[in-house]
Amino acid sequence: MHYSRNSRLYSQQFSKFRVKELIAAPFTPFDQDGEVNFSVIEQYADYLAATNFTGIFVNGTLGEGISLTLEERKKLTETWFKASKGRLEVIVHVGTNCIKDSQELSRHAEETGVTAIAALSPNYYKPESEEVLVEVMKQIAAAAPKTPFFYYEINFCTGVYLNARNFMELAKKEIPTLVGLKNSSRELPDAYEVTRVDCQMLIGTDVQYLSCLTLGIPGTVVASYLGNLNSDMRKAFDSGDIKRAREFQDVASRINTIRNKYGGGINVAKSVFKILTGIDLGPVRLPLSQMLPERYDNMKKDFIAEGLADVAKPRES
Repeated sequence: MHYSRNSRLYSQQFSKFRVKELIAAPFTPFDQDGEVNFSVIEQYADYLAATNFTGIFVNGTLGEGISLTLEERKKLTETWFKASKGRLEVIVHVGTNCIKDSQELSRHAEETGVTAIAALSPNYYKPESEEVLVEVMKQIAAAAPKTPFFYYEINFCTGVYLNARNFMELAKKEIPTLVGLKNSSRELPDAYEVTRVDCQMLIGTDVQYLSCLTLGIPGTVVASYLGNLNSDMRKAFDSGDIKRAREFQDVASRINTIRNKYGGGINVAKSVFKILTGIDLGPVRLPLSQMLPERYDNMKKDFIAEGLADVAKPRES
């Protein structure tokens, strides 16, 4: 798969593309048999739109995308796109360990009409250099030549520890649809280096948003119970009220402290969502383990004791 001779035109077309900057990473709903529960997604989308989110990152890490079949991922793309009703921009993660599978997901996402796609690196057989990673992403992005593309870096999950800035500088010359980096790695100095490249940076962190704002990185992809909180933090920061912004950051840190007390994983985060929103998205899928009922009850008591039980509820307009 290669780009056409019009790739330079595409590059110019995408050079100023930007997604809106408060993006949820939705969990994938499952029923008790471990099958995807598509019926709750419309309610879920309504909730996200009502809590100040502007977009969604579908089939990512919190969504257990790597544990889904290709057909499940395609149907989730279609279902989320329909449920968004134009209120939420839809970014679809298409990364897999097989480039051809990723290309298939890319083509489907473009046919569906999503806002953008993203891919993490193959991570069983790992690219050994930034140049090899560029070629991998070039082939994946080329399967959707009309759709903006983000590289998704999450090195502590993939084990791919390459230089993100070097990758972006090389990739910008080879991938005309490349518009940015979705960075969920934990090294903020490395993320900041990428801001020197002409692209959009999206930070995947639930507890470093204020730090990112001070670095000039306002785009964020977060757990889907943090919409109101991050929106409030951004408004306070933009108005120059840093004291107020720090208060919102403190609330985010308190939420994360309770989450980490019970293990901090995706199973716990999904339970946090249920406690804070009242929306039951079901269990996680193996190889992730379920949160034990007793631990769930204790965590719920902790949120109530901290006065955080209503922090993620939609507000009356």
